[in-house]
Amino acid sequence: MTALIYLEKVVLCSALLYGYYHLALRNNRFHHWNRYYLVLITLVSLVTPLLQIPLPGSSEQPSAVVVYTSKIITLREAVAATPATSPSDYLRISLTVIYALIVVFLLYRLLYGIIGIRRLIRSSEVQEIPPFRFARSPRVKAPFSFFRYIFWDTDVNLDSPENKQVLQHELVHLREKHSIDKMLLEVVTAFCWINPFFHLIKRELSLVHEFIADQKAAGNEVAGYAENILRNAFNSRQFSITNDFFHPPIKRRIFMLTQFRQPRFSYLRRILVLPVSVLIFCSLAFVVDQRPSAIRALVPSGNPVLSKIDTLPPVHVTSYSSGLGKVQEKAKLTVQPSFPEGEKGLARYLTRTIRYPKEAQTNDIQGTIQIRFVIDAQGNVIQPVAVNRPLGGGLEEEGIRVVKDMPQWKPGEIKGKKVAVEYVLPIRFTLQEQTPVVTAQRPDTVALQPAAVKDEVFTFVETPPTFRGGENALALYLSKNIRYPKEAMEKGKSGTVFVQFVVNKEGKVLDPRTIGAAKGYGLEEEALRVVKEMPEWIAGKQNGRNVNVQFNLPIRFTMQQ
Repeated sequence: MTALIYLEKVVLCSALLYGYYHLALRNNRFHHWNRYYLVLITLVSLVTPLLQIPLPGSSEQPSAVVVYTSKIITLREAVAATPATSPSDYLRISLTVIYALIVVFLLYRLLYGIIGIRRLIRSSEVQEIPPFRFARSPRVKAPFSFFRYIFWDTDVNLDSPENKQVLQHELVHLREKHSIDKMLLEVVTAFCWINPFFHLIKRELSLVHEFIADQKAAGNEVAGYAENILRNAFNSRQFSITNDFFHPPIKRRIFMLTQFRQPRFSYLRRILVLPVSVLIFCSLAFVVDQRPSAIRALVPSGNPVLSKIDTLPPVHVTSYSSGLGKVQEKAKLTVQPSFPEGEKGLARYLTRTIRYPKEAQTNDIQGTIQIRFVIDAQGNVIQPVAVNRPLGGGLEEEGIRVVKDMPQWKPGEIKGKKVAVEYVLPIRFTLQEQTPVVTAQRPDTVALQPAAVKDEVFTFVETPPTFRGGENALALYLSKNIRYPKEAMEKGKSGTVFVQFVVNKEGKVLDPRTIGAAKGYGLEEEALRVVKEMPEWIAGKQNGRNVNVQFNLPIRFTMQQ
């Protein structure tokens, strides 16, 4: 979940819960209930969007096996092209920095207020009167409390009836621990300053604190207490995080103090919050679990009786062209083309559309084909062609047929202009071994047992393996370590080498090998050398444990023009 989606859900949740408070609970006499409600909806709004409670998904998930494929790394002579930062990335980084600076400022202001109170305590005459500490100082403009401390002006007499009421008021704040609520909301509004409803909740909670203190401190002297509030209504507050006796708005405080009538449906108003909260919780916390189960890698063996097609995720945008002439650099793309419903939608389309050619099944022909095609500026798929070493048996023809029949894609863009983009789609045809448990609807898979990997190998898991530092770090590693073979440079040879390997449970790279048509001239050997020398990856996970995962790494060698 991205930070933006999380903030949107937090705002939505807090808006609905605060909206119910404003309509049904505000300005009623059950102040303790309102206090706990406001604190709880703040916590619920922060936590609920983080929850991802899976619900059973639909049964239409594709049974095709995917293999993790890295974005193509393009090497021009001896230099690898590293991913460039798009304008949208700069905008995202700028907004993140601005948001963080505002958070730092608000936290600094909060810390400055706390330090100011600590300095006031050190400069005051503090008297221990359990359960509180009484701090008197000429710097105190109006009485207030903060945690265990009550602050009082040295020139104000405590013996007058009015000041005794003020002292009782502050004692209620101490006993009810209202300062904890205030500190919680100050921190929340600092980190989530962009959410207006948290600021409304903070203001309303401060008023509810005053309602509780007024109700208990006034006792039977309601008229005199209200007069005392009005008499001192224009005293200023020193700190935003303290509990002040003269807390505005005065009109609402006096109204709540003099309201004796119990509102209609008081109990029902409080109970109805439960179904509202449950509805919001279920809407935001429960998600359809669309993750397929872990898929084991396949190996051909025995006499196959059922066919299975593995569709690898398409190699992400490798290049683009403003016409159908010269191919430009991929790094300049600001928006990458995408299949309707993304890669999952592409996997579903291929699973339902592609058919294992009968000739290939009969002759036990299997392997990986690579279909290169262009997504034009209108999103149409054109010029599909097989670029792998021919396997025969109709595999290439079937791949081209399916690509030709694809629906329109969302085209790629560069600075707002739609452009044609070249794609390479690997499709692996594999024949399965006959086993008693295989069914025609959803054939099980067979574990791959490479020589160096003793445990089963998966091609799809909940958390795929990643190079430490991500794709940018992988591109940087290849650019620093790979060398364009001298023989290939002399002959002017270029091409894309697919290196397949296994990232084991410890993150080590094992069993690297090249797949697809051989390019020769040392390209495969150089790609294998660099992959073998890779540092440890972050291992893939399934059900919370590390597992072996198969990975494909395409590396494109291109000569400078």
